[in-house]
Amino acid sequence: MKVYVFGAYKDFKCIAGDCMATCCSGWKIVVDKEAYKRFKNMENSTLREDILSNIVENNGVCSFKNKNNGDCAMLDSDGLCRIQRNSDEKTLCNTCRKYPRLSFKRENIMLLSMAASCPVVINYLCKYDYSNIWYEMSDDKKMHTIEFDEIPELSYEVKKLNELFTKIREKYSKKSDKLCELFYDFADIAVDMIIKCNDCIYIDGSLDIYESQMDENSFSKKYDKFIHEYEKRLIKFEKNYSLYRLLTAGYENNNQSLSERLYQITGEIIMNRVILFSMAQSEDNDFSLDIVQSVHWVYKAAIHGKISAGIMHKKVLEKLA
Repeated sequence: MKVYVFGAYKDFKCIAGDCMATCCSGWKIVVDKEAYKRFKNMENSTLREDILSNIVENNGVCSFKNKNNGDCAMLDSDGLCRIQRNSDEKTLCNTCRKYPRLSFKRENIMLLSMAASCPVVINYLCKYDYSNIWYEMSDDKKMHTIEFDEIPELSYEVKKLNELFTKIREKYSKKSDKLCELFYDFADIAVDMIIKCNDCIYIDGSLDIYESQMDENSFSKKYDKFIHEYEKRLIKFEKNYSLYRLLTAGYENNNQSLSERLYQITGEIIMNRVILFSMAQSEDNDFSLDIVQSVHWVYKAAIHGKISAGIMHKKVLEKLA
């Protein structure tokens, strides 16, 4: 069996209270049956009652309550979990113990991946060269860099994705009116997702620029400045992200056709750029911080959220296809 491993998987360390886009907020954290039983049998009565009082059941599925701001009820103001603070990682429910690690198995391939809603993963995709994104694990557990041409299926998908990118660039490059229209359309998609899905929480500054209609010249000047400041880092991230998603998307949703998967990935990349463009207009903008917030939201909305992912995929196909 071939085992493919995302580069940050082996040495991953949670940054806990220093996390700028915590995984403990903005969604329902499911409590698996084994964890629930473990919580009920805890010796620490104070922690036991705290945990059980913050678990709700809906249609046979248990999950932690969320505060009004979206935070998990067990998350303290310093960004640390009360369960882990007062016990250890083994006590956590399955979701919290494994996140952001992901594993998939299909036929003769095992994929050890990570969720890009985690800032550690986002920073990795921003920092490292694309040749260090994926590795193959040999029988002796050693890691070897993957040459994409050695994986026929993936090599073909890279080719088709590049062709799709080329078509989009030809349609929108140096055509500021069309690009402006595209960005506003994607901002509308984001608003639609936020309205219809409780998991999608608005990020400050992410859509501010689209609240009023810009003319073509105004958009062009702002976008040229944005590209001048961010282009090298943005292109590096987008290349890494596309290779990361090509290998994971097929496993996360094996019912998608190749065409649907390519448009999905393209939509995620465009949505991230649309949000970053708006955040870059702030006087205190910082690419390293902004891209973590932006990708965190896009990944959670477009991949984790079932309703929001459906909205995203449908509208991306309508717009780009």
